[in-house]
Amino acid sequence: MITWKDIKYTTLQKMFSITGSSTNIPNDSATMEYVNAMPQACNEALQLLTTAGKFIIKEYQYINYPFDNMLGKDTFKTYSIVNDSKTFSVDGALSYYFKISGKPISCKLFVGDREVVDFFPDTEEEIDYKVFRTFKGNVPTPTWGDGEEPSTVVSLVIETRTPVNVMNVCFYDCEFNSADEVPQYEKYIKIKMSDVLDDFYQLAPAELYDLGVSGDQYIVADRYFQEADKTLVIQRDKPGVYVIHYRAYPQQITLETPDDTELALDPEVAALIPLYMASQLYKDDDNAISTVYRNEFEVGRDSLSQGALLPKKEKFIPSSGWA
Repeated sequence: MITWKDIKYTTLQKMFSITGSSTNIPNDSATMEYVNAMPQACNEALQLLTTAGKFIIKEYQYINYPFDNMLGKDTFKTYSIVNDSKTFSVDGALSYYFKISGKPISCKLFVGDREVVDFFPDTEEEIDYKVFRTFKGNVPTPTWGDGEEPSTVVSLVIETRTPVNVMNVCFYDCEFNSADEVPQYEKYIKIKMSDVLDDFYQLAPAELYDLGVSGDQYIVADRYFQEADKTLVIQRDKPGVYVIHYRAYPQQITLETPDDTELALDPEVAALIPLYMASQLYKDDDNAISTVYRNEFEVGRDSLSQGALLPKKEKFIPSSGWA
């Protein structure tokens, strides 16, 4: 596999008439001036090639085995409350999830008669009450005094005079490592890939597979939606393991990147990077040669983007059962 040192040495070979082993890069002051400018030029080349030419395809698995709502199954509802109160209670809940819009007088979580969370404390924070806000987390455990009978009944109590809408109230019978890990309770689960993966660029078209509930299938998933190219939407009632293929941003090169760092690049991509780097670094020295290298890079990049589609072999299960 090609290394960062290989890229640097090849770039220098195009700029100067240097010979010798690729393990030896001249370290004189004149050469190091170019070497120190190489990371930025390399990152630019990688961005151009992997976002508009040769995509880096990676795989991510999303596990959809949804937890049951302790309030019941048919609970994807929106409740409108005006000049009234609404209480949602369940025994033994350990975590919660709900969405609310409007400005209630109070919206609190209780364990027994103990208030454990105030979702709308008196605050000067600017809040847009016209949109739904999501609240989720583990149910705090109150401290009970001597002689008090601990309660396990958890209640969400909302009081309001002005219009308030509450939707998808859910209680889970388990705790999670953090509030962020409490799963959303939605009929359609939105997965914003850029929040899940640091190197996410965009979803690869038609590259979603379903392993099924038991995990022993491998078929093209058809019951999903895609918002723009960064958000995947799947149905909650379709449990299983989803294999998602996505286009990834390349790894970033810095001055601290070790020379022996292996770059996960296809050979046809690695061959173009020194052309771009030399064209950028050699502009002030010889604009004619710089232009030649840039033209060669663009021709190569164009050929990558014109690559032929590869045939695919897929398994399918007809819903009508004819095969």
